[in-house]
Amino acid sequence: MSKEPNITQLKDLLQHNSAQQLVQNVAASSPAVDDWLARLILLGDIPFQNLIGDTRLLPQNSLRFFYIDPTWLYALIDGALSIGNSTSLDVVFTGILADTIRDKASVTAEKMRAKLLKLDKYLPEGIGQKQHKLTSGLLLRSSLVQAFPALKIVPVYAPDEIVSPVPLRYEAIGDDLLLVIFPAVPVSIKIQQPPQGLQFGPSEKPGTKFYQAWLRHIAGDKTGQQIKDGDNFVSADLGNDAKLFRAGGNHVLNIAALKTTIKDALKNAGALPAEHDTISSSEFVMQLLNTPYEAKYINPTKTV
Repeated sequence: MSKEPNITQLKDLLQHNSAQQLVQNVAASSPAVDDWLARLILLGDIPFQNLIGDTRLLPQNSLRFFYIDPTWLYALIDGALSIGNSTSLDVVFTGILADTIRDKASVTAEKMRAKLLKLDKYLPEGIGQKQHKLTSGLLLRSSLVQAFPALKIVPVYAPDEIVSPVPLRYEAIGDDLLLVIFPAVPVSIKIQQPPQGLQFGPSEKPGTKFYQAWLRHIAGDKTGQQIKDGDNFVSADLGNDAKLFRAGGNHVLNIAALKTTIKDALKNAGALPAEHDTISSSEFVMQLLNTPYEAKYINPTKTV
């Protein structure tokens, strides 16, 4: 009767590429394990104090950008996988399957977050390939997080990068704390007030009882764009309540006076075509358009 192979012989056999490939092919994938590791890749289930070493690094009304080194994530996954190792043979099998498990967890993470954000239909072709690349993110600590639950974070990537527009993670992890993880390193990032912030009407000058309207081009290729004088945007001075509203104290806008004031301001800014004796209703409304606020941050380490 032939002698049964011992553990040493089995380990030697598993050193061959063909044997390792066979193990990878027959290893059953566990959705529960994939999901758990995917959450780790997204920095889920990790105590906040392990992400921010000192709360003074993230004071109130601050924004911090960061990189996530894939080797750090893989070390995290290796530590998680070591939980099930009780023998030296377990260690060998874990080493053989580690790359496959990491790849599957990375892909699961991207699909998981896209589904939760209801943006899975926007995932580009190619999702499912290996995700060995540097990722990045931001932490925003501000009352904006609670005031605007639909705050938009829009990353812009280099033209030669095929990157999913879906953030790997977008989650308020506290009343005033937002965590966003991007699938790559953006060239720039826009933080935008939710689209429902769009409104019409004059803007009140900060700290005064006077009003203004930010002027926009009404003709040519720049139609709709704000008019600039050098680096500054041009506004029309609409005066105070007495000029802005009709008499009677009912706070009804004096449309005729407003149109005349804005028309004269457009003329002074050189943005009123010569054939315009007045401005149309649509051109007038365009001058009272208040778009949601936006802040843009440029990554100085990357160029387009």
